[in-house]
Amino acid sequence: MSYADAPHVVTWELTRACQLHCRHCRAKAIPRRDPEELLLGDIIPVLDDFAEHFARPPVLVFTGGDPLERPDLEDIIQAAIARGLITALAPSVTPRLTPSVLDRWQALGVRSVSLSLDGADAATHDRFRGVRGTYDRTVKVAQDVVSRGIKLQINTSVSPYTVDQLPALAALVDQLGASSWELFFVIPTGRARLQDTLSSEQIERVLQWLVRFQPPRPMRITTVGAPQWARVRHEANPLDPPRTVAREARGFAFIDHRGEVYPSGYLPVSAGNVRHTPFSTIYRDSPLFRLLRDPSGFDGACGRCQYRDECGGSRARAYAMTQSLVASDPGCLKAVG
Repeated sequence: MSYADAPHVVTWELTRACQLHCRHCRAKAIPRRDPEELLLGDIIPVLDDFAEHFARPPVLVFTGGDPLERPDLEDIIQAAIARGLITALAPSVTPRLTPSVLDRWQALGVRSVSLSLDGADAATHDRFRGVRGTYDRTVKVAQDVVSRGIKLQINTSVSPYTVDQLPALAALVDQLGASSWELFFVIPTGRARLQDTLSSEQIERVLQWLVRFQPPRPMRITTVGAPQWARVRHEANPLDPPRTVAREARGFAFIDHRGEVYPSGYLPVSAGNVRHTPFSTIYRDSPLFRLLRDPSGFDGACGRCQYRDECGGSRARAYAMTQSLVASDPGCLKAVG
């Protein structure tokens, strides 16, 4: 599949409202819904666009904030699945996320549920999420998801507060029966500050550990904010061809609660709004997305690297730390070394 023609994944922030207070929150979530949120009538045409204008429609991940803050969430899910879209949910673990909600999602045909675990123990995770008891509830909900035959993805924010717990977290992710583990290397945007991120040397060490990690059973492992994972994997297995990592504007896109389309939720530069322009047009033709899909125009090491086509560096981290969309990735050891 050509990432220039269609995204592999679209994450859609249905609302900014959320009752958690996560220290790294990209969205700077708010207690109540924004009155300028897209309405169901705004969302349906975008779902039609996905179904009609992509030969292989993207996987659609509804997130927030907390999507359960929307009373019309079930209508949105039904509309997406009715159009043949693979639909996943990334809810916050709050009292709204009940067994009966999971039962409804199972009945509707939700493909997977993503839950965040940012610590291998309650003290670490709850401090990160800002609400006591969230860790215990997350473990219970994870078990409930798997017991219903819904695929479970665990998301982990990799930061100075969690990096030493990654081996223990890996064991927990396996124990919970997750089919996917996604590691989010924190980028200094939203509530996250520079001191909440890892250095390029630390990121490299984590990726080197990850490439040696052998999960006890098959598990899909992906990274966000560290596309140099493509390089590290190839260097460890040079006989295998390097695999392209989906990243900002190339295989991935983000729609916010007001309809703005971004290359990533961590890269707050809009390419257009679905209220005015079809998503398919924005993804394929916007100057911003075209710029980010062409690594030959990147500055410095990222523009010269032999892995620029497979990796290209984190454009979100480059922008957050240099205010340049095409700068070398400050989180890549090869780029800054």
